[in-house]
Amino acid sequence: MADSPEILPAVELTPDEVASFSTRIQDGIRVGEEFLGKRQRWILIGVASKQDAELIRATAIMVRRIAGQRRKRLTERNVEALVDLYLQGEERANVDWKLEQDNAELRAQYLREVPTYSASDIHKLMYGSELSNPSEPASRWRREKRVFAMHHGRSRRFPCFQFADGQPLPIIKEVMKRLPEDMSPWQIAFWFRSGNGWLDGLSPEEVLGDRKGVLNAAGRMQEPAIGRR
Repeated sequence: MADSPEILPAVELTPDEVASFSTRIQDGIRVGEEFLGKRQRWILIGVASKQDAELIRATAIMVRRIAGQRRKRLTERNVEALVDLYLQGEERANVDWKLEQDNAELRAQYLREVPTYSASDIHKLMYGSELSNPSEPASRWRREKRVFAMHHGRSRRFPCFQFADGQPLPIIKEVMKRLPEDMSPWQIAFWFRSGNGWLDGLSPEEVLGDRKGVLNAAGRMQEPAIGRR
């Protein structure tokens, strides 16, 4: 019979208990100037060796990362479901997250107002009919960051303003290089759609012919917000 797993000694601490630790220990766990205020839960774990300690530390980091990714996927899934409801004109789902509702409303409004292509639409524009791989060349252009596309349900939608005569406008790739890398496709779509102070209140989408102005506005997105350190 296999041995029972060893019980891992662990105790939960309050912020006050952590604050009573020596300066040396507090400096070792300090993450920011107000680390106690930002972290309300602490767990003290006893291990038999340095190797076990490193294993537990690595496991905790990985679990936190996986949990964060899962929460992000669930949030995106909730928003997509709400978008479908808004586009169908059905009663709004009863959810607790106001932010998800706002995102869903904005996305649904965008899809109603902004003409978009599917990858298959672009394929037909290029070749006149549907050949063996209707996802190309749109998928390749997206991977090369010559265009962007937003997820909607199980497909991607490519805003039409990025194209002329079935080909990507060169300005789109230049803009993509200047926008922050962590911007999501939907954030990029809203940036192109929104009035911009660097463009006299016009949206980048409206003035793509002003190459210098649009690239300057995109580059400004890399600057830190006022008041941030």
